[in-house]
Amino acid sequence: MDLPLISIVLCTYNGADFLEKQLQSIYAQSYPNLEIILSDDASSDATKNILEKYKNHPATIINFNKKNIGFAKNFEYGATLSTGEYIAFCDQDDIWMPQKIEKLYAAIGNHSLVYSDSRLIDENENALHKNLSDFRKLQNIYTSKGFAFFNAVSGHTMMAKREILAYSLPTPAGYYHDWWFALQATNLNGVKFLDEKLTLYRQHDKNVTENIIVKKLGSRTFSKRYEVFLHELKWIEILANNRIEKEKCFYNKLHSLFILKKTQYYVWPLFWFLLKNRKDIFMFSKKKYTSQFFEIRKYARGERTN
Repeated sequence: MDLPLISIVLCTYNGADFLEKQLQSIYAQSYPNLEIILSDDASSDATKNILEKYKNHPATIINFNKKNIGFAKNFEYGATLSTGEYIAFCDQDDIWMPQKIEKLYAAIGNHSLVYSDSRLIDENENALHKNLSDFRKLQNIYTSKGFAFFNAVSGHTMMAKREILAYSLPTPAGYYHDWWFALQATNLNGVKFLDEKLTLYRQHDKNVTENIIVKKLGSRTFSKRYEVFLHELKWIEILANNRIEKEKCFYNKLHSLFILKKTQYYVWPLFWFLLKNRKDIFMFSKKKYTSQFFEIRKYARGERTN
């Protein structure tokens, strides 16, 4: 039986420190029918030289952006270069298990997207004895409500069917591409979780997105808090206007209540709405009920500027 073409989209930016190990793990995949897209976002270190070593490798496409466009838009552009029936996103600093693509393909079935667990390592590849599943509830997902404020589907763990591109591109500016892809997949045929650790997820000071071990300390200034509020408000508006969203009533209501934070000291209707939908909103969280309750209280707090 002929196996479908699967595209791996690896995006780079000043990733010379760890890139070679990741490339080696990609080209060592057991799945035989691969297309590998390498898209560099105007790196200024040795990343370009490392990528050039692979320019003659079969089924490899290398792109060098003339100017930096940011990691989310770089992944988006890499996806447009792909031709595979399935697309897997890849970070520049991790290490993939040899059967990762093979196992994701075997698991996806009729779902629009599949993702897996990861083991955490430090910059020197020492085990941190932690998995992604220690921090988040990883599960099959068929509703987008959990994505209103949180995400559990990391880009480096996912593989999606090509059909998702028609509903996901362009990605909303200023928001994570993996969050958006996973959310859109729930609105199509759902998201499948494969309970296996298929990536060594490297934690270091130069992580582009987040370091899941090291948390930033200190409280936010009001101006920063208000900026975060506006970002969340815009996100909820995007979801309410999403043409394939199955939970439009939920997001329309959430948006109408969330916007009241601009004018009220405390939005009690928002508090009760979030509490009513607590299980869906916190579906990825491992926090206890008490912690969720206090987080809801914070979300219902007003953000008046005068």
